[in-house]
Amino acid sequence: MTTTRLILAALRSRTVQFSIALAVLSLLQGFVLQLPIPAWGHAIVGSVVAVCIVILRAITTQPLSEK
Repeated sequence: MTTTRLILAALRSRTVQFSIALAVLSLLQGFVLQLPIPAWGHAIVGSVVAVCIVILRAITTQPLSEK
C-alpha cells in the first residue's frame, strides 16, 4: 500500500479522527482559549478522553490497511 493510500485510509478511521480533533482542541486550549480549568477539571477531561479511546478500540474491526 502506498503512503498516500495509507494516509487516506487513516483519515477514514474514527480513532485517527478523534486523535486529530483532540490535538486541535489541545492546541486551542493551550494557545487560544486558555480556559481556567481547575485540576479536577483536567482529571475529568483526561478520564473522558481515556474512555473514548477504549470505546473506539472496542468498535475497531479492521486494520488501516483494509480501509
